[in-house]
Amino acid sequence: MTNQTANRPASAAGPAAGTGGGLGGRAPAFAGTRATVAGTLATIVSLLVLAVIGKATDSLLLIAPLAATAMIICASPALPPAQPRNVLLGQIGSAVIGYAAAAVAGHSLWTASVAAGLSVALMGVLRAVHAPAAATAVLVVVQHPAPARFLLLLAAGSVLLILVGLLASRIGAIGKYPTYWW
Repeated sequence: MTNQTANRPASAAGPAAGTGGGLGGRAPAFAGTRATVAGTLATIVSLLVLAVIGKATDSLLLIAPLAATAMIICASPALPPAQPRNVLLGQIGSAVIGYAAAAVAGHSLWTASVAAGLSVALMGVLRAVHAPAAATAVLVVVQHPAPARFLLLLAAGSVLLILVGLLASRIGAIGKYPTYWW
């Protein structure tokens, strides 16, 4: 067996010896303690906002896909999946796909799987990729919440997370957010 990286520059071959790259070394650098703590706290605050408002209105706003959305907004605010367009179109579009799939094929894990896959296609067409939204399609098929109420709560929860991200950015707790609105 030959060393296939021996003739490539160090940047193409991975990290230099002794840089801690053990398992390939292609992971991004550690963001730093301050950024990690700030992103963690901003995520917690975002989710507490959803929980408190949900409790006060007797509505379930804190759902798993929105927890993942909060993490993306607060820990990676500059990435495309964190941007308001991607969050809103991704979440709402995927929920609609979930309802449509369930209407056609019923409420099963098979249908949920297809709905999640179709939501990826829709997000691609809309240029609004937001990975947690695929889970929203699954949730809709498996749990079949009332459509009008769920879509309203999903939109409200998404907007609240965007607003918390905007506030967190303005006070310097996270990086610039959003980098674009639509």
